[in-house]
Amino acid sequence: MTALSTTRLPQPEDLRGDLVASLVVAAMFVPQAMAYGLLAGLSPVHGLYTAVVPVLVYAVFGRSRFMAVGPVAITALLVATGLERLGPLDPATYERYARTLALLVGLAWVILAVLRAGFLVNFIGTPVIVGFNAAAALVTAGSQLRPLLGIDPAVAPGASSSNPWPYLLHLDAAHPVTAIVGVAAAAFLVVAGRLRPTWPGPLVVCVAGGLVAWALDLASTGLAVVGVVPKGLPPVGAPSFDLDVWRALAPTAASIAVVGYASSITVVKALAAKERESVQPNAELAALGLANVGGSFFGAFPASAGLSRSAVVARAGARTKATMFLAGLWVLASLLWLAPIFHHLPTAVLAAIIAVSVARLFDVRKAITITRTKATDGLTVAATFAATLGLGLVEGLAVGIVLALLVFVGRSAMPHSAELGRIPGTEVYRNVLRYDVETCPQVAILRVDAPLYFANARFLEDRIDRLVATRPDVRIVALECSSVGDMDATAVEALERLVVELRERGVDLDLVGPIGPVRDILQRSGLWDVIGPAKIHRTILEAAPLWMRRIDRRYCTERCTRRAFPDCDEIPRRTADAPPPKARYMPEI
Repeated sequence: MTALSTTRLPQPEDLRGDLVASLVVAAMFVPQAMAYGLLAGLSPVHGLYTAVVPVLVYAVFGRSRFMAVGPVAITALLVATGLERLGPLDPATYERYARTLALLVGLAWVILAVLRAGFLVNFIGTPVIVGFNAAAALVTAGSQLRPLLGIDPAVAPGASSSNPWPYLLHLDAAHPVTAIVGVAAAAFLVVAGRLRPTWPGPLVVCVAGGLVAWALDLASTGLAVVGVVPKGLPPVGAPSFDLDVWRALAPTAASIAVVGYASSITVVKALAAKERESVQPNAELAALGLANVGGSFFGAFPASAGLSRSAVVARAGARTKATMFLAGLWVLASLLWLAPIFHHLPTAVLAAIIAVSVARLFDVRKAITITRTKATDGLTVAATFAATLGLGLVEGLAVGIVLALLVFVGRSAMPHSAELGRIPGTEVYRNVLRYDVETCPQVAILRVDAPLYFANARFLEDRIDRLVATRPDVRIVALECSSVGDMDATAVEALERLVVELRERGVDLDLVGPIGPVRDILQRSGLWDVIGPAKIHRTILEAAPLWMRRIDRRYCTERCTRRAFPDCDEIPRRTADAPPPKARYMPEI
């Protein structure tokens, strides 16, 4: 974990770019933050609190100039659904527990950063995130039906933030004025997003909606408005330190920590790559953790990086991380001097902002691409999506992570392997199933494309056993190891058994191309001597002349017509040579 960021500090020439970018971001930030405060089950002002202290703290400790920390839709929904599980809570307790979630998430991130465990997020693959985000987007949009259309909660008593679908059965109970305002705001945001993506659409609908509601006194017709927004600095208050409360909130905090960090680091990596800038995940993890810990004492619920905001930061020309510091100050200024103007803002407008902003998370095109790339990944997307919708956000995410780990273990337990042969007329050896190649009946070359460890050691033994069983003339099995990046003790034992078992059947086990770290393991374990230094080779071409001395040359002369090795051309043949097959090149896997 670092102290102050070591990224470039703002220079005078950066001020104009950072100032303009901060105003652009703040114009989007203020209405969005208020909307996400409502989504979290809190008052809109808590969204603004989450856009102040966490933003300022991250700007001090963070490294990325693109990461727009603050409230995000998925995190806000997780807060709402997680606190719903605890039963009815009075507003003060609900608000305190929301801040406690920020504390727990922040502490988790700081601890992981100190342990340098940011890499753990790599185990949460894109299929899990895509499936979870799509389901969460549907749930989020569904949860906005009530405020968007003005449906009375009493008509759908079974509805909740995690189960908003009963409202679909009561669309006829919509409040006409609220529905008109909400649908009009949503339509404007969709059209503006397509035609004028650089416009601060949320700010425009908030200003327009507030002015219309004030001028026509729509609140008197039953249109719900934000009402009084407390003016002043974010209030200071400690979150709960009750261990029983921590235990009750732990599953929700864990889900927020996983999703929040995974999405944040994905966002910053994508934007940094465009500018050819490096990202230090553990440093970002620490900064995000400190931002949430700090925010938990100033009215904030969990914060992370938002994709749309971060993209706006990049497009607006942010030159340093001072952009977000200034944006946080603009939000603070709105709390100090502009709070009264939010009074007439219709909550239907905020619901429209939420519904439209989460629509991009429902990425059907990406899900199709993932499925085409790998069918098992497509199943992971579908299973995570279905589990999140059917079981709940926390449970769905857990199902997705477990399934992704099972797929990972399954792939590593049964890694890709290929028997190799020589492409005629070349010194190149490729997969016999993908190329027209020539193989030696007495030498079987097997390539394994994965580290060898306890999960796949038995697979390797069985693969070689089947190979020898189907090739009765084999005298040498050459394990091509250039794609084997590591080897554990179980794999070493498996290879030792193979050496002994194959020798009993009159077959030698050779290794070809082991990389440096694997060669070190072979020597430290003693397997180097068990196999024999003369049977460990750098390349197939280097090994071929040695193999030619160990195989049955009589077999080559009397029965073989193939040219599996360059030295085969020097062997006199009694059988008529078959014409060499025409090489057929295909993509290698």
